[in-house]
Amino acid sequence: MRDRLTLLLLGVIAVALVSVCFLAQRKGAVVLATPGAELQLAGGFGSGMILRSGVPPVAVRGRAYRPTSLTLTGEQDGSTWQLRSWGPWGQLAQIRLPRGRTTAIEVGPPLQVRPEVEMHPGQVRIALRLFGRAGEMYQNSILKNNRGISGPPVKILDEAGTLLASGQFQYG
Repeated sequence: MRDRLTLLLLGVIAVALVSVCFLAQRKGAVVLATPGAELQLAGGFGSGMILRSGVPPVAVRGRAYRPTSLTLTGEQDGSTWQLRSWGPWGQLAQIRLPRGRTTAIEVGPPLQVRPEVEMHPGQVRIALRLFGRAGEMYQNSILKNNRGISGPPVKILDEAGTLLASGQFQYG
């Protein structure tokens, strides 16, 4: 009787272990939904992947990942434009990919341009920051046909419309 009970208990434990192993190996899927995007993700224990838009969903282990780099590439009027991000990542800081489901990641446009103003004695520093739809911040160095572009012109006017200063934004 005791041997039967021991065998039954071992059988239940074996079935439980096999079930846990099976569930732990279940995968989900991920797709990068933004056209022209490439996103590099890092997972635990050195695992990672590069996601590219325009490809079918990729099977992945269900776990949390974090972005390490993001590149957006688009074409307009015969020119190729490129933006890059190395963070901060906003809502993308930790991407959870649940098991058994497909997760769509959306980044990039519409982009928001936010000014960042610093005042120093006799000087005002104005920086433009680019943010994507998930709150990811892009570098200010925009590439056009694999070359950097010059900063946009700027004019500072008083309330009456008198020109106080003019210049050009500089990147870097």
